[in-house]
Amino acid sequence: MQNNAFAKQLALILGIFGISANFLGTLISLITGLTHVSRADNFIIDTIVCFACALVLAFIFYYYCFKKKNYHRFNFVAITFCGFVTFTAMYIYTGNMLCGFPFYMLIIPVYYGFSLPIRKRTFAFPILNLIFYDTLFVLTFKAPYFPSRTVISNASVIQQCTAFSATYLFLFFVCFLVSKQLINQNNKLEESEKNYRELSSRDELTGLYNRRALDNRAELGFKSLIIYDIDYFKKINDTYGHQIGDIALQKLSQIVLKYCSNEFELYRYGGEEFVILSRLPDDITLELFQHVIADVRANFIVEGNYVTISAGIASFCKDYKRTLKIADENLYLAKTDGRNKIYMNGEEIK
Repeated sequence: MQNNAFAKQLALILGIFGISANFLGTLISLITGLTHVSRADNFIIDTIVCFACALVLAFIFYYYCFKKKNYHRFNFVAITFCGFVTFTAMYIYTGNMLCGFPFYMLIIPVYYGFSLPIRKRTFAFPILNLIFYDTLFVLTFKAPYFPSRTVISNASVIQQCTAFSATYLFLFFVCFLVSKQLINQNNKLEESEKNYRELSSRDELTGLYNRRALDNRAELGFKSLIIYDIDYFKKINDTYGHQIGDIALQKLSQIVLKYCSNEFELYRYGGEEFVILSRLPDDITLELFQHVIADVRANFIVEGNYVTISAGIASFCKDYKRTLKIADENLYLAKTDGRNKIYMNGEEIK
């Protein structure tokens, strides 16, 4: 999650900056060329190249970020396009080394450094890009067909390429290590938040999911809801103490949990009340819960005494809260009719 949010922010920065810079470069190239301020001999071609690159980048930006919403792919495609096409074209038509354009090329290792740890890509592209730039610099001084060609010694060529390569690699690895550290911290933060959410959705005494988790899970849909509680639970607490009452809650939870699954989920609703969300058909839910009741009647013993439960069942009706209310009304009927009973649709289930 964190990585995707980071990729989205990076995509917006890269897209807006890249498109704006290209359009601005188009205007500057055109104006300075027409007014003869620039030393570029091919300002018309330079202007066209800037404009074409801006349009291509804008299309890539729209397609990946707005239509596909694939920010990781946009970042990789956009920076590769800029690194191998846009910056190369600008470098060739704006004066090569003389205009200081290699400084702009150093944006590429910064981006690669920050983006590589996100998707764990290989180092192939930044290394290939560096080799490509160094080759371009050599051709600048050695190839006769390059615009604004200036002949310098081999030692100077090596010096220029070495200085650029060292700066390129330094920026790349610094950004790579910083990005990796930030991502590791984000992953630890995500894990901590996940653990906290898990703990906050669990009942500390029984280990069951609590009412907060019930409210969230109910939104995913269910077919019926069962609410039950321990009969005469207050008497257990008053007679034996709250510690024994807690043990009774734990013991009851263990008995019922044997019958639970992803389709038959148990929650502690509060106090001595428990809720089961069932995604099974009503007849299967009822049959399964009757097995639960039989097991409870046979094995739920507190301080040598058999303890019973009463339950109310409701099929899904309009929404979760309405269904819970109907189930609670059925539980009330079970309580007032002598306890140790199951009620559904206002009638006792034998």
